[in-house]
Amino acid sequence: MIDSLPGFLFPTRRRGTRWLREKLYELGVRAPLSPSCVDEFVAVAAKAAPLTRSSGETYAASLRKQLDAEAHFVHLWTTSDDKLTQPEWSEWIAIARKHLLPRSWKIQETSVTESHRDHSFAVPEGLIVKGPRGTGVVRPLDAAADLPGTEILSDLKQASDKS
Repeated sequence: MIDSLPGFLFPTRRRGTRWLREKLYELGVRAPLSPSCVDEFVAVAAKAAPLTRSSGETYAASLRKQLDAEAHFVHLWTTSDDKLTQPEWSEWIAIARKHLLPRSWKIQETSVTESHRDHSFAVPEGLIVKGPRGTGVVRPLDAAADLPGTEILSDLKQASDKS
């Protein structure tokens, strides 16, 4: 009897909320949806129901069809990390993001690759002061000008003298 009521008399919020929650439970959605999130989904379905209603279809049947589509979207949103780019879902995506509905994330398979560098990555001989580890050999310095970074320091000193 209630299902045959016209849209303006139908208890959309109460019935819609119950139907949406039932469908989400049926689909196995375990993500928590806040009451305001459910209310927004029901409001969007209520707005779309008269526009998508076919001839001979009751408002309640059209509303239930819209809520089923939204429940399938929420199920897809919370159980996958696929890109959801269908234009008709843009309003639902906005609601899901606004209410921070969780997404399921898949960790991609990774592989290890070994990399070898050629001699172009070798440290220049002039910058090496100590020998290889454990040998305790220290390379003798011929003069203070042979120290690493001497040219940089002299350039900085010249720059500060000019200013």
